[in-house]
Amino acid sequence: MLSFFTKYYQAILWSFISLFACGVNGNSFPHVSFDIGIDKIAHFVLFGMQSFLIAFAYHQDKKNTNWNNIHLSVLIGILYGVLIEFLQYAIFINRSFDYADMLADALGACSIYLWAFFRGKFK
Repeated sequence: MLSFFTKYYQAILWSFISLFACGVNGNSFPHVSFDIGIDKIAHFVLFGMQSFLIAFAYHQDKKNTNWNNIHLSVLIGILYGVLIEFLQYAIFINRSFDYADMLADALGACSIYLWAFFRGKFK
């Protein structure tokens, strides 16, 4: 069990950072107006990095990466994004469930496919 945490500590730490960032009182953020919304960009980056760190940790652990690992990393990132949205609806103060945030989470998680494609060292 300790071995798991030492190998995946970056991904685990990032998941707590994402949880905190998505759980902070919505009124504490400065209002910035963009067409796409800074919130959506933040969701894209948070969950893209989450999926990347999971894939990277697996690569470091197994010394190889295959497409199944990339798919699993993306799936975990997407599911974590969905979980965060439900937590924003049910628990976090001044936060709300938003399908557009969920889409930004999923697109961010899927963005590691580009990294994987250009890295190209997969079986």
